[in-house]
Amino acid sequence: MKRYYALLTVMALVLNAFAQRIQVVDVNGLPIAAVCVTNEKGALVGTTDNDGFLQDAKGVSRLSFSHVAFKAMDVNMDTIPSNCVVMQDENFQLSELEVKPKELLYVQTYYRCIYVCDEGPLYFRAGVVDNTYELAKKKISAKTHSVSRGENGLLRFLISTLVGHYIDKWARIDTMTYYKRINQLADKGDLTITRDPSGRRVVSDTVSVLGYIDDNIQDAQRTTSFDHWTYNDHVKATQDAAKGKKPKAKKDFPANHGYFEVYNVNQDGESRIDDLVMKQILVSGHFDRMDQDYIILLETFTIGRDYIDKKELKQTRRDNKVEMDINELRRLESIHHIPPLAPNLKAAVDQLFDISQED
Repeated sequence: MKRYYALLTVMALVLNAFAQRIQVVDVNGLPIAAVCVTNEKGALVGTTDNDGFLQDAKGVSRLSFSHVAFKAMDVNMDTIPSNCVVMQDENFQLSELEVKPKELLYVQTYYRCIYVCDEGPLYFRAGVVDNTYELAKKKISAKTHSVSRGENGLLRFLISTLVGHYIDKWARIDTMTYYKRINQLADKGDLTITRDPSGRRVVSDTVSVLGYIDDNIQDAQRTTSFDHWTYNDHVKATQDAAKGKKPKAKKDFPANHGYFEVYNVNQDGESRIDDLVMKQILVSGHFDRMDQDYIILLETFTIGRDYIDKKELKQTRRDNKVEMDINELRRLESIHHIPPLAPNLKAAVDQLFDISQED
């Protein structure tokens, strides 16, 4: 009888473990990688892999799902059929751009960065970047207005001082899309690009699938995702093996998913630097000393673009030089229709600013 009860206990544990595995897909049933999943207190649960799977929901009854290209959502686990979560496309679009005979291309981006660990959001940073591309010299310059808040003053100071400028840099436009970088690696033979039955291009190296490229002809957009960190890990492992080095043991933690971006494309499949619609950078890791997992989630949206001259640029920067605070952030998100965070994650971020859910 004891063996019988022991067997039942083991079976229950195994079934419970399987029940915690969730897949996140879009409305077409395609898996969504690099979804940040948090609990109702904003604490980290995990991220989805390239097949859209969250390997362990950790027994949480209500989860928040966040991804730059999909509507953020809170979900009760007992309402999910077949452990599958369907996220709706985010309808964020670029405004029209009139080409003018002027020397500068001005692109304004809005970004928000959330540092989340097992205990909840520890740091939040958001702001506006004035990106300027000098057409003749093909040179980009940028100026950022931002506000940050940490769980405590020291943490806010340390992160803002040590990595704040990197976060601001990630939020700028770039002269080269990840789509082009992937193609360069493919031309060198470091990556292979094939098509799956859905029409997406599948990006792989010698070890595994690292991302997807999806051309949406109807909406004239290209979506590119690429797990750059895992690619670097594979390259380093190959180099170490050639030198006879033993591979290092890794923590049981989701892969670092890297980059995701959406660009407008023309009929020839080409994009200009001002065609960035949105992008996401997700960095995951593990603090050995604290035995704690963490995620840095950075979302960037293009909210304005125009052709201007240097005089107009000075005036634009003066106009944009406002005191950034939580109220200004909310105003910017409202007038530019920035997709909101999942309600539970937003409430947790608001607590960093000492704002109650009733505000």
